[in-house]
Amino acid sequence: MPTHVETLENGLKVVLRPIPDTKALSTWVVYRIGSRNEVPGMTGSTHWVEHMLFKGGGKMNAFTDTDYTMYFETIPASAMDTALMIESERMRNAAFDPKEVEAERTVVISEREGAENQPEFLVDEELWGLAFHVHPYHWTPIGYKQDLAALDREPLYRHYLRYYAPNNATLILVGGFDPAVAMQHVREAFSPLKPEAPPEPLRLSEPEQRGERRSDLVRPGPADLLSIGWHIPAAAHDDTPALILLSTVLGGWRGLISFASGDWRPRSNRLYRALVESKLATDVGVRQEMKLDPSLLITSATAAKDVSLDRIEHAIDREVDKLRRTPPSRTEVERAKQQVRSWARYEQDGVTFQGMLLSAGEGLTSWDFGDRLLAKVEKVRVERIRDVARTYLVDEHRSLVRFHAQEGTG
Repeated sequence: MPTHVETLENGLKVVLRPIPDTKALSTWVVYRIGSRNEVPGMTGSTHWVEHMLFKGGGKMNAFTDTDYTMYFETIPASAMDTALMIESERMRNAAFDPKEVEAERTVVISEREGAENQPEFLVDEELWGLAFHVHPYHWTPIGYKQDLAALDREPLYRHYLRYYAPNNATLILVGGFDPAVAMQHVREAFSPLKPEAPPEPLRLSEPEQRGERRSDLVRPGPADLLSIGWHIPAAAHDDTPALILLSTVLGGWRGLISFASGDWRPRSNRLYRALVESKLATDVGVRQEMKLDPSLLITSATAAKDVSLDRIEHAIDREVDKLRRTPPSRTEVERAKQQVRSWARYEQDGVTFQGMLLSAGEGLTSWDFGDRLLAKVEKVRVERIRDVARTYLVDEHRSLVRFHAQEGTG
């Protein structure tokens, strides 16, 4: 689709995607700040700052990821100036009233405590902590409770001032507007904002893992869980397209923005047949976590009643070993490519999803990341899928978490 890209003198990158005959407008701002930019003692600060800057709902929302923070509004196109004013004020003029900081402390701690009641969160947090000992992917965006209890206003406010600046952000507009007119309104709203010194680049990199890592959790929960994570390269790496097809063949594809698919699980894949159809598991999935830095490919399964986690692990190992030994058939790969194409079309449905896709791409590499990646996926040969399985699905480079649900709880 035609897309106009321009950068203001203060460093703000602007991406405009006009859609004719559309009366809606989705306005997104992506900040290059996530939990990867935090340090021990400050975990959860980026998510807390988001809470300080956003109190909305419905078609106005915000979220914090490991690599970026996003804010958006989907509104009538005639209300563009309102959206731009909201985002301009948010970028540099937040007050961080001490009473508000304390009120949000209660909220973020409550959110953390609520997450701790979810077995899936506990397993995920344990898995990333196992797999990353040096890199900040070690902790989740919500942070540690002890840090949330100890942080005060001043470091939070400094965190905001350091990263919320026009030269550390991208503004994305999708919907019914004229690009020339929109740029005029953007300049009026954002040109007065002053840039900041660019943040220091992250210099921490995770050393190569030497040997499998395992952890067992025993907590209240409805069912036993198993989660395995293998190290994979950053999203921009040349092997990412082949890994997408590997993930799809193994556990199905749920789009570049996986949370957009909700609880839906694909069934046309090897792990579903090996685990769910055989009654070993009630649920299984694969997540390829595409991030700025080297990340994880994760497979997770929920054990069926009276099925041991050993049996599930062995079944997963068998399917992984098959992919390492033999390329999938051309028919299977074409079916996987079709699944990726279908999700690409779904993620272009409506101005909000288009804005989300462009913003997620910008947070990782560039706004057109999704389109470029899809074109590369189409060119992947079947042998490459076996090759990346041999390279990355290595036992010595994996971490494994078992969740043992306590009896009589859930």
